[in-house]
Amino acid sequence: MRSRHVVPVALLALAAAACDAEPTESAEILELKQALPQAQAMTIDMPSGAFQVPQQATFYAFTWGTTSHVNGFVRNITNVIEDVVELPPTDTDGRSYAVWGPWTEPLSPATWRVRVDRVADGFDYTVQAWPREADEGAAVDVLTGHHSPRPGARRGEGQWRYDLSAARSVDPIAHDALGVIEVAYDLGDTRQLEVTFDEVQGRFSAQATSTLYRYTEAADRAGTFDFISNLNIDEDDPAKDRRELLQVRARWLPTGPGRADVLATHGDLPAGLQADVVECWGEAFTRTFISYDIAAFHADDGDAAACPYAERELPTFVGFDPDAFADDDLIEALPQVVDLTPEVAPVPEPVAEPAVYYTLARNTVAGLREQVSGALRIVTDVTRNPPNACDARGCLWGPWTDWETRRSFRLVMAREDGAVGYRAETKAFAADADWQVLIEGGYAPAEDGGQGAFTFDYSVFSDIVPQDASGSARVEYARMGAQAALNVRYDAVSWEGSSPLDARYFLAVGAEGGVLNLAFPFDVDEGDPQRAQVEDVAARIRWAPAGPGVADVIVTGGDLTGQAEALAVECWDAHAAQTHTDFVVRALGGEDLPETDGPGCVVTDWQAPEFPALGDEGEG
Repeated sequence: MRSRHVVPVALLALAAAACDAEPTESAEILELKQALPQAQAMTIDMPSGAFQVPQQATFYAFTWGTTSHVNGFVRNITNVIEDVVELPPTDTDGRSYAVWGPWTEPLSPATWRVRVDRVADGFDYTVQAWPREADEGAAVDVLTGHHSPRPGARRGEGQWRYDLSAARSVDPIAHDALGVIEVAYDLGDTRQLEVTFDEVQGRFSAQATSTLYRYTEAADRAGTFDFISNLNIDEDDPAKDRRELLQVRARWLPTGPGRADVLATHGDLPAGLQADVVECWGEAFTRTFISYDIAAFHADDGDAAACPYAERELPTFVGFDPDAFADDDLIEALPQVVDLTPEVAPVPEPVAEPAVYYTLARNTVAGLREQVSGALRIVTDVTRNPPNACDARGCLWGPWTDWETRRSFRLVMAREDGAVGYRAETKAFAADADWQVLIEGGYAPAEDGGQGAFTFDYSVFSDIVPQDASGSARVEYARMGAQAALNVRYDAVSWEGSSPLDARYFLAVGAEGGVLNLAFPFDVDEGDPQRAQVEDVAARIRWAPAGPGVADVIVTGGDLTGQAEALAVECWDAHAAQTHTDFVVRALGGEDLPETDGPGCVVTDWQAPEFPALGDEGEG
């Protein structure tokens, strides 16, 4: 499914407004010109004021900015049309049709032509363009439309289609966006515009979007602006990078006061949860009232009686399906940083020198988070663009090129038996370069969560980022309600010149606390030049919900004799302060254990770490 969103529509009004006419033009030619879209009738007229005001209403500013965005697209093409038809027609029979152009602005790379034909129920028109150095055989249709006039000035109805990609193909400087804009309008005592953005992406847009807008202007210039769109409402939170489905209706009086009703669903909001917002503003466009409702949470500020409209209203579009309009569920199958780095041993106010293994647990997950975030950011950047092709099974994104690194990327995602598989590939930007698999995996959603797995290639990753890396990682994860689990294996991973290492991590958290099992090579005698060999360290770290925890540790190899192993235990309190520690050195497989029933130890049974088998190991 294509990602779509509905945005304020007041911006795109199609007008059958009269153009300034040459005195020699006949009434019939003027009628033909009046059928063309003109900016004055095509733009959304919203009250505006100073923008640097205290407590300016958020959704007033948002609506105003959206309408300005839409108006900018409209003016870009209507300015061209008005320039072309300012000259006398180059071909006409005086009544049934007229052609203006070819016309080329001195510094423009494009040549333009406008044609209007009188038909039974009104007028059809076409705006074409082609490169100035080519002949008209290279012409593309940039804008096509139909206008049905009604008695009275600037009255009538119709629709037009503006192909942004076609305009960009002949003049990428003045027309730098991709996609299609479609406008339907009705101009009478009230002015109504319905605008659809179909996969529109501007020069500075991270992702193409599809949007619906509706703008209604009453005779007294009171207005209503509806839009539905997929927008990320958590842009400042890198862990929440999915776009929510936003439905907004903004209404205002001729004097400026207004109200916006907002509904947010999908995206990073849990399934079935919605956020409702109401905001009102006065004549100075400052906020007079705001309220929030999310599940059982409610908060408000200001005077609801100051709202110029008392009843809540949301936009209604015929045939609108929120689930179909929201971002495709394929994207939701990609690994999320929050799923791969659950909170470990939460301590609100740790002491200045916390327990050693509390610190190790936190640093381990922080390191995982840093590496996972960098890897997944590359994949999610690809999905900021629209898919290049989709069918009933899945979609292909790309190839997409990062010009800073001169690397190309593509992503394939497909559904099968209720699960989603994906593969992200990259290559150098060169025709003869081979595609390399960066990440490959799958995800199976469940009612209250889901589970997934992927393999990540650090050697391929090192070709993208300015770090020297090699090896691979296998990651499996699951989340069910408040419970989450993460199972990781590093195979010969080297980072910035470090020795290749094999490592294992298993993390599980829930309402009762959590456990982190880890096994990796580490020099436990760092700083002692006489004991510089690397040992094998394995630990089982457990913690209670309030923060206190226990670490059981086994050390083998390295500077220990071949037949010896060291066992240690460490406990800490709710502030991560060490409360107990003990260790023993014993023969391999011996029975001696360190003292576990020390002060502050929340569990007293010594446990060795265990690692569930990963899927590629034949189990799990």
